Amino acid sequence: MNTNMFWTKIKNLVVLLMLVIAMTACQKETYPLTMEGAIKKAEKVIRRYPGYDWYASKNVLEPGTTMQYSKFGILWDRPELIHEYVTPNYRAWLVAIVEVGADVASAPDECLHLFIDADTGHYDEVWLTGMAIVEWGSTPFSRAMRAQGE
Repeated sequence: MNTNMFWTKIKNLVVLLMLVIAMTACQKETYPLTMEGAIKKAEKVIRRYPGYDWYASKNVLEPGTTMQYSKFGILWDRPELIHEYVTPNYRAWLVAIVEVGADVASAPDECLHLFIDADTGHYDEVWLTGMAIVEWGSTPFSRAMRAQGE
């Protein structure tokens, strides 16, 4: 085999290896419980609050994450309005259940947060004095469902 052919094969192998590494790095981590599955697990609790809005996190929260929360889930520029909560010791989807139509004058003091284990489906209910500041999958799910008659 001549030297040029050898180096051509090495270059092709390197390019192939780089493509495999890039494809692997871009794959999203999967969990036994999807966002839709987490919402199904939360339905029993959601039904206890008819007419309330609810939101599901876009991503799974890692165990022991220090999550911020505030009134309306807004990242205010005043640190005294931001609070912290350490998430449970499992990878969790987050569902927040909030009173519909809350405004600054009538905002509820507390918001129910469900941390739903992405592996087992077990969930913990946590009341916080505000709403989590996370990226939500949609805003809000319940209004869209009511509009569709579900």
